[in-house]
Amino acid sequence: MYVRPITLTDHDVVLELAQKAGFGMTSLPPDAGVLRAKVEKAAASFAGQAAHPGDESYLFALVDPENNLVVGIAGIKAKVGLRQPFYSYLLSTITQASRELDIFSVQKVLSIVNDYTGATEIGSLFLLPEYRRDRIGRFLSRMRFLFMAQFRERFDERVISEIRGVHDKDGNSPFYDGIARHFFRMEFSRADYVNATQGNQFITDLMPKYPIYVNLLPKAAQEVIGQPYPSSEPAKAMLEKEGFFWNDYLDIFDGGPTLEARFGTIRTIAESRVGQVGKIVPRTEGEKYIFSAGDMAHFRSCVGRLPPEEETLTLSEHVTLWLGVGKGDTVRCVRL
Repeated sequence: MYVRPITLTDHDVVLELAQKAGFGMTSLPPDAGVLRAKVEKAAASFAGQAAHPGDESYLFALVDPENNLVVGIAGIKAKVGLRQPFYSYLLSTITQASRELDIFSVQKVLSIVNDYTGATEIGSLFLLPEYRRDRIGRFLSRMRFLFMAQFRERFDERVISEIRGVHDKDGNSPFYDGIARHFFRMEFSRADYVNATQGNQFITDLMPKYPIYVNLLPKAAQEVIGQPYPSSEPAKAMLEKEGFFWNDYLDIFDGGPTLEARFGTIRTIAESRVGQVGKIVPRTEGEKYIFSAGDMAHFRSCVGRLPPEEETLTLSEHVTLWLGVGKGDTVRCVRL
């Protein structure tokens, strides 16, 4: 398995993956026109031809080389909120007191903020169910950090990831029903789709501008604040192992947690190292590593085994083939 940049010829397969991902993948709506624009933007970003510096968006394809099929996708947005506002709810605390009545009140409130403007966002992670094995999903998620380490100047000090919030099998969200539905007057699934395909101007136009007291919300909405959708728990746990944490920011639609980390504290970035290819052999033994190499337009990443640390790297033939490297070339790697 190896990862490469999305190309213009991948539009149809990206659409297929989006259709299989189903409801909730806001960054991959099953809309041919929207996805075509995303693929075109990613191709321009990899080529260094983004229309607006800082607004680059990178999409990666996971390829099964045995049948040359794209079986997964992952993405990075260089900096969010530079062209359209990036909205979050911030959960904070206010206190009030009455000496006359001897009452001290502590209340949680939700405020709409744009605090993550300019932050790097990772997302658009989807892997076909039959490939959710052998730590392939972990590889697909973590290789993004090797790309970011390789091209550090493209990304912000803050890195975030929105985790899908709680909703039922029919796509109803208790958090959305408790707040946004009163203002948008449409089902959660419809609002989510509009946001994914037409942008978020309607949020600016319709969402309440003042803080919302949490204890005034329906109990069902209160209970899911900051809670991930069950199938998103593994992704959340994986990011937490990388050093991400919840800092009381929420998705304004479903109330899911937005995790954040500082660039240099992300485990994969901090533990990765760069070395030169010294030997190329038919097969290697040792621990599994994630490798990456290449310039931005020809970036490649794969998994292979690396013998105990030496002055140079001993790589197997299939790793060098997938990375497109030879003896003396530079490779970045980290333990899987």
